[in-house]
Amino acid sequence: MVTKKSFYDSATERLMKQVRSMALPADFETRYDLSEMVLRFREAFKDPIIREQVLSHKYEASRLKEERFSAGFCGIASYTWNHLFRMPDRSEIWRLKQYSNNKNIYGLVNHVWLENVFDGSILDLSFDQSIDSQGKIVEIPYSLGQYADSHFNFQRAFNFASHINVDLEGIVFINNLFNQRN
Repeated sequence: MVTKKSFYDSATERLMKQVRSMALPADFETRYDLSEMVLRFREAFKDPIIREQVLSHKYEASRLKEERFSAGFCGIASYTWNHLFRMPDRSEIWRLKQYSNNKNIYGLVNHVWLENVFDGSILDLSFDQSIDSQGKIVEIPYSLGQYADSHFNFQRAFNFASHINVDLEGIVFINNLFNQRN
C-alpha cells in the first residue's frame, strides 16, 4: 500500500531527478546544488515550526491531516528558487508564473510555479499539492499562467529561507540592485 508519506517522498525524488537532468546555460554557476536544494525545500515543507511561521493557518489542519506537505508553499518556494538560482549577471533562469481565481478547470484555484526562460520547461516545486479523492495528482493547468514579477520583498519566503540556512533577503537585495542597473 502506498502511503501519503511515500507518495510525497516519490514526488521529491521525481523533482530531484528533474533538476539533475536539466540543460542549463554553460555559464550558469551556483553555490547551491540544485537537487540538494530540492531536498532541503521539501524537508522544510514538513517542518511544523516552518509551517507555523510561513503558511496561512486557514487551511493548515486539512493539509496536515491529508499529509499534503507541499500545499501552501508554491509561491514561497518558487520565489525563493527564482532568486537563489540566477545567471552570473543576476538575470533570471526561472521566471515566476501564476494563475489566480481558477474556477474553470478542476484543481488549484491559485498556483505559482517556475518556467525556464531558455527552454520554457516547467519546474513546479509543489506540483503534488493538489490530489483528487482517489489520491492521484491533479494535473495543474499551466496554460492558464501569466508571468509574475519577482522584484519585491517577500517576508514569508525570507523566513522560510532562513530556516534552511539561506540569507534570501540579502540575495534578493543584490538581485534587485543588479536588475535596476540593467
